[in-house]
Amino acid sequence: MADGEISSDEWSDDEFIDQIGDFDLHHLDENDRQRLNSVLQNFENNPDNDTGDVDFFGNYETPDVFEWNSSYSVCCIKKFEEVPGPVRIYDTSASPLELFQVFYSNEIFQHITDCTNLNAQRKRAANPEEHKTTWTDVTITDIKVFYGVMLMMDIVKFDRDEMYFKDSTDTHFMLGSKIPEVITKERFFQIKRYLHFTYETNNHTDKLFKVRFMLDTLRKKFKSEYVPHEQMSVDESMVPFKGRLGIKQYMKDKPVKFGVKMWMAADSISAYCWNFDVYVGKRATQINQVFGLSAQVVIDLTKDLAGKGYTIYTDNFYTSPKLAHFLASKEIYTCGTVRTNRHGYPQELVKTKAEARQLPRGHFDWMQCGSLVATSWKDNKMVYFLSTAHMPELDQLTTSRKNKDGTIQRLPSTPCVEEYGRYMGGVDRNDQMTRLNKSKKSMRWYRKIERKLLELSVYNAYIIEGTIRDQKAPGKRKRDLMSFKLDLAHALVGTSRQRKRSAGRSRSENSENILRLDNISHLPAIGEGKDHVCVVCNERHNRYKRKHPEATYSENPFKRCKTTIKCSKCDKYLCCNTKNMCFTDFHTLVNL
Repeated sequence: MADGEISSDEWSDDEFIDQIGDFDLHHLDENDRQRLNSVLQNFENNPDNDTGDVDFFGNYETPDVFEWNSSYSVCCIKKFEEVPGPVRIYDTSASPLELFQVFYSNEIFQHITDCTNLNAQRKRAANPEEHKTTWTDVTITDIKVFYGVMLMMDIVKFDRDEMYFKDSTDTHFMLGSKIPEVITKERFFQIKRYLHFTYETNNHTDKLFKVRFMLDTLRKKFKSEYVPHEQMSVDESMVPFKGRLGIKQYMKDKPVKFGVKMWMAADSISAYCWNFDVYVGKRATQINQVFGLSAQVVIDLTKDLAGKGYTIYTDNFYTSPKLAHFLASKEIYTCGTVRTNRHGYPQELVKTKAEARQLPRGHFDWMQCGSLVATSWKDNKMVYFLSTAHMPELDQLTTSRKNKDGTIQRLPSTPCVEEYGRYMGGVDRNDQMTRLNKSKKSMRWYRKIERKLLELSVYNAYIIEGTIRDQKAPGKRKRDLMSFKLDLAHALVGTSRQRKRSAGRSRSENSENILRLDNISHLPAIGEGKDHVCVVCNERHNRYKRKHPEATYSENPFKRCKTTIKCSKCDKYLCCNTKNMCFTDFHTLVNL
């Protein structure tokens, strides 16, 4: 566990602009417990309310007091018996597109297609003066091509989308051609203008109605398609947005300071996003007032894990004795840093700054209350932990720290300190892998949320691919997320290509074949520049790659050869040397 893993975010969660820790910091007295019981009773007696939370809370009652002592007693915990990994059985030859469409299925693409066409019809009918360009309804294929190009734009990043359509823009042969050859600039910006995700025009009861279908559908798929490992983490993730928006949040110590906040439960081993929710403001429920928003977030994200022996890692914004005690009663165990003013935390462990300075680095102490184990540990400063999944200490357990002079120091440690450093970073790692390009401005907040869901789906598909075949073959570079995205974008685009126009008239593929096979005046000429790939070599390379998606570049027998020779009539760059005579093949073979 590195120094920064404990001291990065956990010390400044009180900088949130919304006051969401109030209910966790007060004493849960007799009146509060009576209020909670009355709320649960009202839910049971009122059939109009959702009783899901009531079923989950059951007959649970928060203890009047937490009695701590320094003698350890063994507590029985539920043994984790789940089999982590994808729920489905996949063929080892499953392509990135097949894995991606487990989440972004044709049902979702059809929904986006219908909503986009409907949105275009509404806007064009309401204000024809601002929508004068000719519009043709999009198809599922058009939407897939659009999303494939969007993934390409995420790999080679420019600040403005217009820059991808300039003639000088080199896309590094990502699709075997430049983006303008895949989709025209006008069509791309038309789809982007009308892209929509709901049939509704307004909904005053749901702030997220514009992406509600996407949120609910993908949340269900994420949870149903994958069984996470025993260790999971719960934390917040930010979707960048700086426009005017009622649900926008400010987080001082996050890389993305302004945006829409998402709560996320992720697998600590693979960083797979298993569950998520978007924060739209405080929920004015009496249950939330008693348990607090921070505890309610963890409960909502993990209640489907009850009775399975999972361990949830949280930072000090979420961790509290009340939450740990309640989840332990549901056989969900917790571990995390904790604020010392949480109700029930043993104040005997809390040290003043003067007392902490007198303690050596690595000093720790602990106390126990039932299944709860509270630990104080001195790093650069005092860190406080609470766990229901670990023993207080183990003999000779140490952790390494790097001093200012570069030397490594071994410090005494405890199980919860070690496990927290190892497993807390699941959400942060997922956030790094699915981050959005902040430089691209957008006035439509819901597009940002949907784009985040797209990135989460791509990353989850990448994680599943790693479970069905080895992404790190011996002696080869590991298949990273970027190469997975590249193959996925290529598959989404498929064979879609824009035909070049000549004298204002389109030319069909047959006419293009007739031109190159007419055997009239096809002469080699010296082209401009040296960075051109032979179109025949490129086509054969891509054709083999589509048939063998698991093959690496070095395993592909057809290499992309560069050439300076082109056909003076076809204006195509072709190999014309003693090793490769693609020039002859291009003008004589019907099927390359």
